[in-house]
Amino acid sequence: MSKKFLAVLIAAILALSVLAGCGKDTGKESDKTTDTETTDQKDDQKDDQKETTDDKADADKTETADAEADEDQFINTFIGSWPNTFDPATGDDMYGNGVLINTLEPLIRVDEDENGGSVYVPAGAESWEVSADGLEYTFHIRQGMKWSDGKDLNAQDYAYAIRRSATPETACPFANLVYLVKNGEAVNKGEKPVEELGVETPDDYTLKVTLENECPYYLDTVTQRVYFPQRQDMVEALGDQYGSSEVENIPVCGPFKIADMTINNEIVYEKNEDFWNAANVKLQKVNAQILNDPNTINNALLTGELDFAGVGDPKWQAQLAETGEYTRVTNLNPWTGYWLMNFNEGSNVANTKITRAIAAVIDREQIIETAWNGNPVAAYAFVPPTVRVQGEEFNKEGEGPALDLKNEIKDPKALFEEGCKELGKDPATVTIRLMGSDISNEGRIAIEGFQQQVEKALGCKVEASNHEWNDFTNRLKANDYDIAWLAWGADFNDPSNFLETNYSKTRAYPTAWTNEKFDKLLEEARVTLDAKKRGELLHEAERVLIYEDAALVPINHAVSNVFRRNYVKGARNNYFATMGFQVLYTAGRDK
Repeated sequence: MSKKFLAVLIAAILALSVLAGCGKDTGKESDKTTDTETTDQKDDQKDDQKETTDDKADADKTETADAEADEDQFINTFIGSWPNTFDPATGDDMYGNGVLINTLEPLIRVDEDENGGSVYVPAGAESWEVSADGLEYTFHIRQGMKWSDGKDLNAQDYAYAIRRSATPETACPFANLVYLVKNGEAVNKGEKPVEELGVETPDDYTLKVTLENECPYYLDTVTQRVYFPQRQDMVEALGDQYGSSEVENIPVCGPFKIADMTINNEIVYEKNEDFWNAANVKLQKVNAQILNDPNTINNALLTGELDFAGVGDPKWQAQLAETGEYTRVTNLNPWTGYWLMNFNEGSNVANTKITRAIAAVIDREQIIETAWNGNPVAAYAFVPPTVRVQGEEFNKEGEGPALDLKNEIKDPKALFEEGCKELGKDPATVTIRLMGSDISNEGRIAIEGFQQQVEKALGCKVEASNHEWNDFTNRLKANDYDIAWLAWGADFNDPSNFLETNYSKTRAYPTAWTNEKFDKLLEEARVTLDAKKRGELLHEAERVLIYEDAALVPINHAVSNVFRRNYVKGARNNYFATMGFQVLYTAGRDK
């Protein structure tokens, strides 16, 4: 999932949701690759997102394909925080994903079809086949591709990436995606050598991947960062500096290269003329500022410093709409904000009676109305309503195991006190450390609201704090918290992308929560092809996570209101697309 275990800036994610599905840029242009899509793929998979636009649902599609493009092609955008690394194998945040999808070339990408759904398109692989038993995927690597230093890009670079992600020494946050590959789990656990991983390169331009079991969503995982090509020679030469915040340490083979960067300030992209599809990339430059305050972002959009952004505040929405200079697109995104409970020794919430009591007292609607003017949607399930299981509906809006828990527990305070006593703590003096990463005013209001609700209902003290991104992630990894305010946006359209983030063998953060029943349900779902049966297994797993143990407390699903300058062309609205900036262009900027 490329990943995803995102701890994100809550306000910023609302602004970024159309641009980064946990790091994915979804802008796309009308120009199509000349490659023919393989007939062996299930290209007709749809996303079925809820979507409206103020102008028209298909506003971008109705723009004339031959609109005269501006001579000076550039886009001004932003990133919510500085990426923790540019290494595809070791990074775990959406911000890095957003850079990598533009600077590297995955085997395949996801584009938007004529109906707004999803379609696989060739990228680093010009075609692929799947064996009759669904276990062997053969990718035919495009010849003539180059790294930015002139080195040939071939099948070995993709094979090395998969192997490196599986190797336990790498500590890849998304190694669970490699578990789908034959012997992937055994390799990651150190039980088998990496040479036994189901990855072969019969020649320089053929990559063969053998799965452990047939998987209905495998091609979606191939679009994720663990499959992005990597440079073995640079990894061996640079060590842990591979992908660090130095331009020369970030290998490039995608549509853009990094021309310049200033840590915590800006990333400047320029078109990669050596990219195999450079002829169809119109943008010459992308300026990406580091911005995380909603008012700053909204004002930059209004003044023209930004060309598009998500806007959560209704007052700003009205002001922007009045100008007539923007196309507005509103989506309920496959994104969930939630509380993550720390079950490590020493945590003040390391007891399911405590976590269930806390989960039972949360008034989501009140917080959403107070902090975000009612913009997000209250979440009672971890998997959002827009996510499907093999095309079938999974969760419905306003329903879920968290609501069942809230309705069932009649005396949360008594349950809380019982749990505290089992931990050997005095309920009256215990202090619960609640931390978030949203330093905006909205984030402050939200976390203070949570604090007040828990203190009033349970009679305990809550110490609430917000931190800059890097400090926040360091605290997570050091277990220096009791409850973390986090968010997860889908990498691909399957419930497993959410639920697997809590799988005990591959979780992104060491919460120490383990439930054997939960793990077994996920493991069975991985090898189950029937959509109805898979849905039942995943539903049961979600109920264990949220209702039985309250190891995770869903709070809200994001509603994005994206405002794009009318001169920004080629954009699509499909959250799961992975096309990046290469599909955007401008026409009429100076008019």
